[in-house]
Amino acid sequence: MSGTVQLQSLSKDRRREIFRAACQVLDETGIIIGSAGACDVLDGAGAMVGKSRVHIPRPLVERALEAAPRCFTLYSHTDESKNVAIKPNRIYYGPSITATHFIDPQSGERRLFYRDDAVSVARVCNGLDHIDYVAAQGTISDVHPDLVELYEFVTLLAHSAKPVMAWSNTVEGCRDIHRIAVRIAGGEDELEQRPRYFFLGCSISPLTIPGEVADQLVTCARQAVPYVFGPCPMCGATTPSTLASTLVVATAEWLAALVLAQTVRPGTPFVAGGSLGTMDMRHTTMPYGAPELSLLCATETAIAHDLGLPAWSTAGVSDAKMVDQQAAMEGAMGVVVAALSGADLIHNVGFIEGCLTGSLHYLVMMDEAIGYAKRVLRGIEVTAETLALDWIGRVGPGGNFLNTEHTLRHFRSEFWYPDLFDRRTREAWGEAGRQQMADRVQARLGGLLSGPSAPLLGPEVRQDVDAILAAAERRVAA
Repeated sequence: MSGTVQLQSLSKDRRREIFRAACQVLDETGIIIGSAGACDVLDGAGAMVGKSRVHIPRPLVERALEAAPRCFTLYSHTDESKNVAIKPNRIYYGPSITATHFIDPQSGERRLFYRDDAVSVARVCNGLDHIDYVAAQGTISDVHPDLVELYEFVTLLAHSAKPVMAWSNTVEGCRDIHRIAVRIAGGEDELEQRPRYFFLGCSISPLTIPGEVADQLVTCARQAVPYVFGPCPMCGATTPSTLASTLVVATAEWLAALVLAQTVRPGTPFVAGGSLGTMDMRHTTMPYGAPELSLLCATETAIAHDLGLPAWSTAGVSDAKMVDQQAAMEGAMGVVVAALSGADLIHNVGFIEGCLTGSLHYLVMMDEAIGYAKRVLRGIEVTAETLALDWIGRVGPGGNFLNTEHTLRHFRSEFWYPDLFDRRTREAWGEAGRQQMADRVQARLGGLLSGPSAPLLGPEVRQDVDAILAAAERRVAA
């Protein structure tokens, strides 16, 4: 996609000022890193490791920025057309993880998320044109709590050809996920050359990287697994109540993670960004549909790009408790702002209730909004062919271009055609049953869930994967 990204909330000089402030925080205030092993790595690289904080001088940050790649590719394990090539002027959308509840696709009731739901999420993501990678959209409640992320990972790979976003609460889970990915790829070297998944880790604002996250980051870097680090500061609660200070804290957090990753293995693919929000002081919540969240994420994207890094952002999410008009407005506006910011990977698509509940209905609806946004990004091509001066001359004043060869050549590629938005006349709409958006979303979702689904893991691979799952079950039962 050739981008026409125009959104710029701060000048480059102001963004550079935020970067300098973040470096000053890392050097002078420092950051808590809860892993002795990670602290040892940083100590050996020249950071100042004290009893409670790690102080990272700016030269370490600059060295890490020089080592980190701007471009890399996430590969499908079955379909090359579903590869995700991270590079400038490409944007990719997907869902996210850890929502505690789920909207039942048939009944519409809010309930817990089950392992079978992960199958449905994978199938729907696989069938939506503008969802580019897959995540579970919920936390499986009917497996051992320490194995939730492992079963999610296996289920997503078994039912979707798209790259997977992985996560874990433990280092053991992180390692098991990698073992499964290695088996599916056919070996360590094959997976390193063609990564099938990326791993997500988060800091705890302000300025804390938990030990489990730091250890997972070290583990992933050693294996060259692409790593997304997404701080989630809350302006007015876990950061000061100004947007600029929130940007400073979040940038300092992911810069520290970047330094750790590049110290372990220079060249480790690393994506910077996060979900930067505010506290609604009336309700003590972090509103995901707030304009400040979109503004903060867009600015963080620009800072990451200034520094030569791909960016992680948030969109397609709402604070609404059901898929209603509020959800449609908040989600669509967020999708467009994230697209115009040029973020490389955009997550949380399909979440309502401020990321507490996943909804496949909402995922389907936001897929339509993403298609709209991608058409805006494609912009307007100006060439001799598209200016069409010869055709304007041939038809002349008072004519029309409906039946011209030029129109036939271009109308399919020049115009965006929605799947869910209704553009018919009122009479045609009425004759077709007067369906509203909710009816069309339900019909589309039903078609995606009822279509044929072939297993994507062969019997021998599945047997080996099941053996890894069984060993993990024995470990948590011990």
